[in-house]
This record gives sequence, structure tokens and C-alpha cells, in this order.
Amino acid sequence: TVSKGPVMVEVPNVKSMGVQAATKVLQDKGFKVTTKPVEENYLGLGYVSYTNPGIGTAAPQGSTITLFLV
Repeated sequence: TVSKGPVMVEVPNVKSMGVQAATKVLQDKGFKVTTKPVEENYLGLGYVSYTNPGIGTAAPQGSTITLFLV
């Protein structure tokens, strides 16, 4: 038997979404989610500025996506 590796899933566009909505979208795709404030100009609004891995990239299903919040 030959392993085909992990199932790769495209990271959906959750930019400008609220943290709860973005978390649900990512969890529905099979990802785990963590959050961090952006390095500069953090305002405490709770909206997604960017993700790591980035939006539109492929990541292994079950991996963790970090949401950076403004």
C-alpha cells in the first residue's frame, strides 16, 4: 500500500469576517483555528486581517489556521 499523503484543502477567503463566522467556515472545511492580534495597529475589533497559511493556499486537512485579528 502506498500512502497518498494528507488531503490538501484550499484555505477559504475569510478576510474581513468576524472571528466567529471565520472560525465556523474554517472548521467546516476541516481545519483547526487559533487567533492572534496583528503585530501593528491592533484595534480589538475581532475581524480577520489575514491568515497563516494564506488565503487561497492549500493546507493539509486537520491542520491549524491562525487568524490575525484587527
